[in-house]
Amino acid sequence: MKTYDKPPLTYEDQVALLKSRGLLITDEDRTIRHLSNISYYRLSAYMLPFKVVENGIYTDTFKTNVSWDDVYNLYIFDRKLRLLIFDIIERLEISIRTQIIYQLSHKYGSHWQDDSNIFKLIVNNKNGRVVTIDVHKELQQHIEEQLANNKAEVFIQHYHNTYDNPKMPPSWMSVEIMYFNHLSKICSCLKSRKDIVDIANFYSLPPDHFCSWLHTINYVRNLCAHHARLWNRDFNIVPQRLDFSKKLKWIDSPNTVQRKKMYYFLCMMNYMLQTVNPTSDFRNKLFDLLNEFQEVISLKSMGFPENWESESVWKR
Repeated sequence: MKTYDKPPLTYEDQVALLKSRGLLITDEDRTIRHLSNISYYRLSAYMLPFKVVENGIYTDTFKTNVSWDDVYNLYIFDRKLRLLIFDIIERLEISIRTQIIYQLSHKYGSHWQDDSNIFKLIVNNKNGRVVTIDVHKELQQHIEEQLANNKAEVFIQHYHNTYDNPKMPPSWMSVEIMYFNHLSKICSCLKSRKDIVDIANFYSLPPDHFCSWLHTINYVRNLCAHHARLWNRDFNIVPQRLDFSKKLKWIDSPNTVQRKKMYYFLCMMNYMLQTVNPTSDFRNKLFDLLNEFQEVISLKSMGFPENWESESVWKR
């Protein structure tokens, strides 16, 4: 171990450092403008694919004929990919909220979220320590906090000022003020197997796969919300593999695809959109984005297999 003693650099010094490492910069003022709005550290992740590798380790030296535009355009690609994915997740999230509200309220009434009997406890063993998660209790605490503090949502204040029984708003109000991770936990903690089966069936997914995919979607949603790098990331939360689908178009050979890579997640999005929004232009937007930045991106780094365009999931 050693002490970190690198000093902060001015924008001009940052440019000089990049040039000394072999990066081609023809317009220093433009590069400084970029660095003044996007930190050097954030951009450094997009420099790695363009650096020389020795003994499996990235060096500080850039490959021959790599320019600032290559790095910057890769950053722009990742930003556009993140916005595209975030837009699709929004559509899926609204649909999932709707299905949870609709199906459970017709089974258990308007205030099903207040009934602890329909939920089960989650018991995890982390490093030898047993951790119990009471999702019902979490939901109740969250709704109470929103009732007390959320002044922006008119429907919450209307219920609070109009009704005193039941204390909590009905599910069609309460679920709308939950976070996405609450939706994932609800689906994972429903006591009746049939409840999650019915919700998952709407999306033509087995229940365990549906819950796993929700967990991954929540993970990627958080990455998008924090403007984190997506394009060549290995996912920490890996979705279950769907081997086949009788109803919807899917990957022809799913066992050959890396589920920790972006490509599998994009396939997941397109699969679910066949139910949520069959006329979505997500496919076309994705193809256009990949074509626009084909000179700076590595599809292999994103987990794209050869001839991926011919996969059934991407056919019109």
